[in-house]
Amino acid sequence: MDDRISESCSSSDVVALEYESSLSAGLYISQYYLSKSVRDSTKQQYNRVYEILAAFCQENGIPEFGADHKQLAACLSLVMLRDGSYSKVVMLSSAIAHEYRVRMLPLPTVHETISLLFRGFRNEHPQMRAPKSPITEDILSKMYFHLYRPVNGRDGLRASLVLWRTIWRVSMEYHTLGRFSDIVKLQRKDVLYKSSPSPHLQILFQGGKNDQYSEGSERIVASNINEEICPVKLTLNYFQFLGPSFSGCLVPLCTAKNVPNPVKPVPYSSALSDLKKLLQSLGCDPKLYGEHSGKRGGATAAAAHGVTESQLKRLGGWRSDVMPSKYVDLSLSSRISMSQLFKKKNSQ
Repeated sequence: MDDRISESCSSSDVVALEYESSLSAGLYISQYYLSKSVRDSTKQQYNRVYEILAAFCQENGIPEFGADHKQLAACLSLVMLRDGSYSKVVMLSSAIAHEYRVRMLPLPTVHETISLLFRGFRNEHPQMRAPKSPITEDILSKMYFHLYRPVNGRDGLRASLVLWRTIWRVSMEYHTLGRFSDIVKLQRKDVLYKSSPSPHLQILFQGGKNDQYSEGSERIVASNINEEICPVKLTLNYFQFLGPSFSGCLVPLCTAKNVPNPVKPVPYSSALSDLKKLLQSLGCDPKLYGEHSGKRGGATAAAAHGVTESQLKRLGGWRSDVMPSKYVDLSLSSRISMSQLFKKKNSQ
């Protein structure tokens, strides 16, 4: 992909033009701000799929911008026919719309033909995607034991960065009900250990999907009596693994020498691949799990222990009354587990 306006404009360029009042300067600055209208994680996804349109235009000798809706309809239809993925064409259409908005050009994506095209996609290729399975307490325990194997040294300090960041991330998603995008943005300063009134973690999520007013969202993670599966102990060991001077991203990219990059979090695709490889090594079917599995597992466990929907909404930072129930797994195996927990409670 050639350099997009969203990448070529920089904050230093904007500062240099701050006191100019010309139309061209104003338009240049507006393009910079328009490029910042989506989050960096979304922009990365857009950049990946936009390559499809760029390659299509290059192969057919047509311009990327300025043409009518017909070339967009042709490109989207070919992608739908080839991949059969409705979500992929939706993402591609959104990426194209973003590039047009940044350039302040009329959007071909809002043409009536494109709306009808998407209706045709849905009718011809109905999506019957099953929800991903939750990470259960049993799977989480297996992850901890896998990390703390003797081969990885005391407290897992000789394990790989990929293994550490994957298990810590999934554990935090489970215990905080945080989204993938919330966890990967965490910096060392955002996670504090408190010993009083009892050992716990104080975690501050900044700029999450539901943080519409940039107020931040605080989560508390309590310690577990069993240190082998304690998220607080896991976090303290992880900090020791990263080193006392580490102050960057807690789910970082790593170099070939297993050294964390403090300024770059791991991208979604790599994180998902790491999770599936770990699950496969633990004897789980990786196809059944996704990046929402950690949060789904935590919500399901909370519901099984009697947490109400209103409490779940507050714990998970949801603004909608409907969303908490969507994350609770009601499969047969999950309902059996819930029933067993209720029996244990009643017998105590």
